[in-house]
Amino acid sequence: MIKHILFDCDGVLVDTEFTAGQVMVEAMKKRGITIELEYFLHHFSGTTFSAILDVYLGNSLQGNEKDDFINKLEQKVVANVDTIQGVKEMLQSITIPMSIVSNSAIWQVKEEIEQTKIDHYFTGHIFSSELVENPKPAPDVYNLAVEKLGLEKTEVLVIEDSITGATAALAAGLQVIGFAGASHILPGHKKNLLKLGVFQVADTMEELGEIINKLV
Repeated sequence: MIKHILFDCDGVLVDTEFTAGQVMVEAMKKRGITIELEYFLHHFSGTTFSAILDVYLGNSLQGNEKDDFINKLEQKVVANVDTIQGVKEMLQSITIPMSIVSNSAIWQVKEEIEQTKIDHYFTGHIFSSELVENPKPAPDVYNLAVEKLGLEKTEVLVIEDSITGATAALAAGLQVIGFAGASHILPGHKKNLLKLGVFQVADTMEELGEIINKLV
């Protein structure tokens, strides 16, 4: 029986992945690196800014310089955050506890859910990749969440929008529902999530709520 739902944040609860892509593409352009936005959304949605910078800038950014650079990018994303249409109604329909598992920093998740006024729907648990050695797509942060909540893996349901996040949750042995209703979702993404092994994919918050409540 499902006792707890773990939601990814960016691209599931709040519509930030498209904005994050625009912010990173612009930042790389200023450093003479051209990335097409569609390419970024296809290959890097759900990936940490730190990992993306490692791909494009290698070791040219280190220590505090890298941290400051990432913080400025994250601040730009948070400043433009909004909920995905219908998310509040979907959350209100769920009757079991819910927590958040994200590759983003804890402060960023808190800012996003407080700014969009959905923080009260959650238990207060925010499991961030900064708490573990390896971010998604590694299963570390999901393993941490299940352990800290004191639940069996069969008692947990995960909602993820990205291949990166779904890969992490599936690798942790959890049942995953995909969400394909955010602004950054490209054609073919739903099929890719299903091919990866997610249980079902919802195109809207209304559909997501229906799937969750049937399973619960």
